[in-house]
Amino acid sequence: MSGRFLLALVMTGLLTLVASSQAVAENSHALGYDVLRQVDQSVDGGQVNLNYQLSLGRRSGLVLGLASGDDFQVAEVAFKRYNEKYLSGTFFQLGAAYWDNGEEVSELVTDLRLGYELPLTPWMVASAAISGIYGLDHPMTGKSGDPLFRPHLGVMIHF
Repeated sequence: MSGRFLLALVMTGLLTLVASSQAVAENSHALGYDVLRQVDQSVDGGQVNLNYQLSLGRRSGLVLGLASGDDFQVAEVAFKRYNEKYLSGTFFQLGAAYWDNGEEVSELVTDLRLGYELPLTPWMVASAAISGIYGLDHPMTGKSGDPLFRPHLGVMIHF
């Protein structure tokens, strides 16, 4: 398991270095809240899910996320790449996450996310995505090799 996490961490680091070497139009920050994770009681009784995003270029960003629910606490770091422009349009996100359930069994996983962001105002962005998580024991099958898919729907405050 740690081999997959280390590979994901190295790949995320390399992508971050490549993206940060590009010309940066402007430093940008965003704080986000995943509304669906809080409302959806089927996953961990609902999770408070907050994230911070820092621009690394005109079309990429570094995402740091924290989530806390009844049974799991999740910390993640990811590289986000936009296909159109920053905080607008389709994107993909590749990252690594640490899922802690408070017991001896904690999981290091890879997270691939595909989504769309739509600016609502000059300072607020709506975000929708689907993530595929690999490496976590699937709640239905109990197998570690089965991907877990989760929807995301949230808002971000851009400054």
